[in-house]
Amino acid sequence: MELTDIQRLAVAEAMGKAIKEMTNPRGGAHGAPTLRTECDDALRADFEEDGTDRRRIIINGQEVGTLSARVSKPEIGTRVVMSNRAAMLNWLRSSDDGRDALERLLADGRTRDAVVAAATADGILPDGCRVEDYEKPAAWLGTTLRVSVPKVGAALGAELPSAVVGLLGGADA
Repeated sequence: MELTDIQRLAVAEAMGKAIKEMTNPRGGAHGAPTLRTECDDALRADFEEDGTDRRRIIINGQEVGTLSARVSKPEIGTRVVMSNRAAMLNWLRSSDDGRDALERLLADGRTRDAVVAAATADGILPDGCRVEDYEKPAAWLGTTLRVSVPKVGAALGAELPSAVVGLLGGADA
């Protein structure tokens, strides 16, 4: 059966609505798992276990796409941390640099880490602080799914209704 453009549009819209929930990376209705979240969770488990960061998607022997982990870059650096609160408080109260740091804190309104940042903004290492190395490992950010519509259509062409194959741009419908 040959579909008109408006019929093809209706089929495409219906398929899109029916499939959208399955592929939602944020989960389905009321946070229910979706096919996408289940695949993402499986890749994340593999990433955490052995560092696997991508899966090739192969249908009928043809690679049609990939599911890849998105991770933050690892971070290694040096920072100032407070090691003696009383000494730091004394420095804040008794030195011009400390009072300047308190002024920055009050203007900014943040917490302890901000106090340290404000106190060291001028390159001063306050009493009660020390410099330490730190490492922030790569963090999971999610996944990226790439799928070639024509390749899926070609890979499944003989197994799909001709209307669907036509929408995917695979074998002649």
